[in-house]
Amino acid sequence: MLKSHDYTDAVLPTGIDLLDDVFTEILAEKGLCRDCEAAELIARRLFSLYQSGHRETKMLRDLAVGD
Repeated sequence: MLKSHDYTDAVLPTGIDLLDDVFTEILAEKGLCRDCEAAELIARRLFSLYQSGHRETKMLRDLAVGD
C-alpha cells in the first residue's frame, strides 16, 4: 500500500502566482531585472516568508524588501 505524504513546504500554483505577482511588483518598483543578484535575494526571501505562513501581498512585499 502506498503511503500518503504531506508536503507542507510545497508551494501550489496559486502560491506561485501570488509570489510572482509580488516579485514582479517589487522588481518594477526597484528598477531591477529578474536575473540580477538583488532579485535572487528578494525571491529567496519571498519563498521563505511564504513557507513561514505569510500570504498577504503587502506583508510579503514589505518583509521581502526590508525597507
